Amino acid sequence: MKAPKNKYNETSCRNEYIDSFLEILGWDVTNKKEKDLQFREVAAEYNLSKKERPDYSLTLSGVPKLFVEAKKPSVDILSDPEPALQARKYGWNAGHKIVVLTNFENLVLYDTTVVPHEGDAPSVARYRVYNYQEYLSKYDDINKLISRESVYSGVFDECFDSKFSGADHVTESVDMYFLRQVNQWRVALANELYKKGGSYANIDVLNDAVQEFINGELSS
Repeated sequence: MKAPKNKYNETSCRNEYIDSFLEILGWDVTNKKEKDLQFREVAAEYNLSKKERPDYSLTLSGVPKLFVEAKKPSVDILSDPEPALQARKYGWNAGHKIVVLTNFENLVLYDTTVVPHEGDAPSVARYRVYNYQEYLSKYDDINKLISRESVYSGVFDECFDSKFSGADHVTESVDMYFLRQVNQWRVALANELYKKGGSYANIDVLNDAVQEFINGELSS
């Protein structure tokens, strides 16, 4: 099942293992309750953005609470940095506190209050790791963290409240990070234009040019 050349792909892993695992945790993966689309407990291939589509979005009456990103069994999610970075970006961009990454052999929870950076090791912001051999013995722990009961009862929000920093790293909100990035762009652009001299030596002209460029970038 885990061999690199094995044809056991991500879809098979999801259908035969991960879906069932989420159902054991109480999630209505296949919408047996026949809820309207906007109120489903589990949204598959959630459209976070044009380029970002987490495999599962676990919701509270349709409101996304956390994402689950699935990989095929042959992907070593404990040592390969790309799946970890991908999952962390999903969670961080959505403003979530945690994200789940799994190939079923392992279930990894990441602290997505930690800003993801290219080049991060897969261990960065790693909050919990469970091997499939521990799923039974540590079921209560997993259930408390990511089950439907936890989300709908409010236990999930108690575990991951505003004070949460499970991975013990420097954290930053999406809004604050974005504001800092824009300010950095503004300073860098202003410095480059000022070097060119001419009309850019006038502070009002310089500020207008920088703001026009920033506005254009943010609206594109």
